[in-house]
Amino acid sequence: MRSDNARDEQRDRRNGTGSEDGLAKAIEIVVTPAIFAAAGFGLDRWWDTGPWLALSFGVVAFIVKLLVEWYRYAERMQLHEEELASNRPSKQRGIDRATGFDEPTSLPTGVSLESDTDSTPPQP
Repeated sequence: MRSDNARDEQRDRRNGTGSEDGLAKAIEIVVTPAIFAAAGFGLDRWWDTGPWLALSFGVVAFIVKLLVEWYRYAERMQLHEEELASNRPSKQRGIDRATGFDEPTSLPTGVSLESDTDSTPPQP
């Protein structure tokens, strides 16, 4: 099992810092389609085709950039969920673990964890 420091370093390399990474992605989502639209505008002027290439390049670049970010996000969430699942101790949930309440010595008098279906009801 990896140490906590190694895991934290890997997470920092993968995610970057929160605000800087988010700002960079926001700028990419805006600037990339603008660059493609500018290239389309240049081709439109050169070929005299109107605004169609500029609009097409800009819209396609925007859609592709959103899809790329969506798949990156899905991959990061899958890795995060796997990391959380690997950190969870086995058999530490629910009735698999005997804790203070489940121990017979901590139960109130007259209460047991055994099923009452086999036994006869107490007589008054």
